[in-house]
Amino acid sequence: YKSYLSMTSTDHKPTLEGVYGALKVMYGPGGPIEKQATENASAYLTRMQQSLWAWEIADTLLRENKGKESNIFAATTLRNKLQREHRELPPESHASLRDSLFNHIASHHNGQPALVTQLSLAIADLALIMKTWRTVVEDTVKRLSPNHNLWPVLLEILTVLPEEIENRHSKVGALRQDEYSDQLKSESGMVFEFLEFVLAHISTIRDTETTLVHLFRCWGSWLILGDFNVTQVSRGQILNKIFEVVMATENCKSKSYEAACDALCSATYAIADYEGCREFALQLVPRLRSLQVPLARGIENNEIDMVNHLTRILTEAGESLVKPLGLEPGSDLGDTSIIHMLILSLSSPDYTVAEVSYNFWFQLSDVLFREMYKDPSKLNAYKPTFRELLTRVILLCEFNDEREDDDDFLDFREKCSELLKEIAVVLDARYVVTELYTQLEQPSSSKARVEALLFCINAVVRMLTSEDNKLIYKILEMVLQVPKEADSALKIISNKIIGECSEWIACSPNILEPIFQKLLSDLPDAALSRHVVSAFEKICSNGVNSSNVMDGPLKHLDILIKVAEQVSTMDKVPTSSYSQFVECIVGLTAYLPLPEQTLKLEAISKICFHNMTTNPGSTIREIDALSSVFKGFKGEVGDKDPHPLQPVLVRAWPHLSRSLETFHNSVNDIERICRCTRYGIRGVGQRCPDILCPLADNLVALYRVHPHSCVLYLSSILVDEFGHDKRFTDGLLALFETLGPRTFEILSAPHGLEQNPDTVDDFYRLCSRYLQQMGERIISSGIMEHLMAMAISTLTMVHKDAQCSAIKFLDIVLTRAVADRCTSSEGYIKVYGPKMVSSAILGVSGALPSYLLTDLSILLHDVLASVGNEARVWLRDALSTIPTGTYVTEVHVQQLFSNLTAANVQQRDTIRYCKEFSQYFR
Repeated sequence: YKSYLSMTSTDHKPTLEGVYGALKVMYGPGGPIEKQATENASAYLTRMQQSLWAWEIADTLLRENKGKESNIFAATTLRNKLQREHRELPPESHASLRDSLFNHIASHHNGQPALVTQLSLAIADLALIMKTWRTVVEDTVKRLSPNHNLWPVLLEILTVLPEEIENRHSKVGALRQDEYSDQLKSESGMVFEFLEFVLAHISTIRDTETTLVHLFRCWGSWLILGDFNVTQVSRGQILNKIFEVVMATENCKSKSYEAACDALCSATYAIADYEGCREFALQLVPRLRSLQVPLARGIENNEIDMVNHLTRILTEAGESLVKPLGLEPGSDLGDTSIIHMLILSLSSPDYTVAEVSYNFWFQLSDVLFREMYKDPSKLNAYKPTFRELLTRVILLCEFNDEREDDDDFLDFREKCSELLKEIAVVLDARYVVTELYTQLEQPSSSKARVEALLFCINAVVRMLTSEDNKLIYKILEMVLQVPKEADSALKIISNKIIGECSEWIACSPNILEPIFQKLLSDLPDAALSRHVVSAFEKICSNGVNSSNVMDGPLKHLDILIKVAEQVSTMDKVPTSSYSQFVECIVGLTAYLPLPEQTLKLEAISKICFHNMTTNPGSTIREIDALSSVFKGFKGEVGDKDPHPLQPVLVRAWPHLSRSLETFHNSVNDIERICRCTRYGIRGVGQRCPDILCPLADNLVALYRVHPHSCVLYLSSILVDEFGHDKRFTDGLLALFETLGPRTFEILSAPHGLEQNPDTVDDFYRLCSRYLQQMGERIISSGIMEHLMAMAISTLTMVHKDAQCSAIKFLDIVLTRAVADRCTSSEGYIKVYGPKMVSSAILGVSGALPSYLLTDLSILLHDVLASVGNEARVWLRDALSTIPTGTYVTEVHVQQLFSNLTAANVQQRDTIRYCKEFSQYFR
């Protein structure tokens, strides 16, 4: 089996012996000795699958049928080739491949289920690309239905036919998908007729259970496709059989039960178009009431899987009929028994059951909210239901021994928090909080109950208004009374409530001091510190925006600075929380007189400098905090006044410079250091020219050894801040002459652009800044040709930021050529304009996903609008390279040309035309 090693490229046809040998290595007994052989075998098989020979080899492997590994490998290869590389196959060979696939699936119908599935998917993918195959269902049924043993295979094929239309990996255009979907819909009647025939003869089939599973899956798949014959489906017996299986709760562990529930979900999903399939909906909805009996039994017996399945069915029904339920409760389609059963499902002790239905409650509350102002009576009709929902949610939020360390339960509680907000919209936030507060006052409540009630209050307390001040005050008084010896969970939620009430606290000097005292007493507790800091941060943040700012948190600024000093050494407080807290404290200083601003900012930054000196391991954490100092200051400083951040930046620079050298190997740390330096330079501006030269030297030295892209970004900030001052022009150009060649070396390497998208993004941002600040010097330099060529190559990169930066660079060159009448720029546009248009058309013709076409289309529009007739020639030449045939015709190409070159075409029109044209290739 070593013969596969002789293949070194796909130029040589792989041998069957080599493929079998590689498969033997891959699926044979492994071990450390065979690791390299396994990697070689995998590489060999991958190259084979990517080659044109794969079609023939996979077909041969299936015919020889030497083992399950080779069969599944061959079927998977064919399926993937049809899905992603079907254009390798000439259209005239489609029919023979179809016949071969049918022969293979008939030969292997008793084989591995995975093999049958892959062959079925291959047939479905071939049907999608084969425009000449107009009778897919008819031909498939006629070919396989005479043999009862092939019915499971036939049902599998019929199931995946509609499912493959929306497969995101498919390389078929959206227009073909729509065309094929309509084709299948026209044949859906034959599918449902065959399914009824299979059900009528189910007793003649050896494996009834498996056939039922396939039958139910297929029925559901074609319902989801839509546009079916409502009368045919409504009067068929399959729906009766599905309900029969679902009601037989003793079989709830069987595969057929699960398939029946899935089919019923598909049916309830299909009636979302209840006007189009009203007859089917009117038959289905009343029968859903019968699910209450098995649902109640499942909850009583703790049959979680069964209850989950039934809840899923009811949730799909509720979501499909949410408008009739909300607007016409009690009508034929607004059957409120669905809602009562969903409320019943919430009584299951397993919170995963409740999680299934939550999306429905969001949708229902949204419908009710929209109608609230039109007809309040509809909202009132549902208030009892939402009161019951509130009761259930409170119970579900309670901790118990099993949930204590369950991360999934914590995620579930966050969803409960969002749902409680929707409940508060329907019932009114004041009512909800009052009800929760009333229950808290009951002396018999357990610790878990109290914590759950406080958790629910925390979710909705921010929805209270200024008219609810007394209620908020009562809640905060209760929070302040939480004893020191209380459980951590109770203290945590108390601190969270303080954070949620921060807007009110920041404006209430009377309660601010006791709140600060409570937070300070909780701060040393490692389990609480993170939440305490968050509460402090929210109070400070709201204090900045408060009309009573001088009597609010600003009055306690010295205390807050001491808190920051204490927090800086707490490992349990995340760096992000510490930094946000520092930023909010700095924001308060903007309201102080200028001399005091400087003193307070120095006091805050002194914490960072002290920690960096005494504990080098905290350097990066403190640099993040320094970033918040520079970023958080929003005070207004006159042009002639000394900037209060200037002494901070001067003192910070030695630390930053030393850190650039110390952490040069860490991309993440270097990014944070550069970010801090960027905020400092942006904050102070040209008031600190003395650090420009040493900073540039540091960046050059770092980039030579470790070319981090953030160095380019920081350099672009220097150009933006200092580039318009002629004193710094020569130095900044020298910086570019050093960074540019090293960057070209990186990006010019094989796959350099694809492997370094951040470098591309930051480099062309830097180039754009140079063009804006000192354009003539850059354009007249010899590097401009390389910049243009590489920017055009970047246009078809599948990376939004990199592409956007390159487009902005090219747009600046175009603007200089047209608006500023720059001769040098005009010359570059004439030379590189055809390539720009060609790359844009390549991107529109399937090389790029839709979300990357907007900026590219705008660039194409600007070139056509600015250059005129010459650009039309470029466009026609570019369009002539598009291969036309089955999916894209000459008519489509000509239409695009006409649309793009029409008089008065706007940018939005060009974007639309390009995106519509790209659908032919999707």
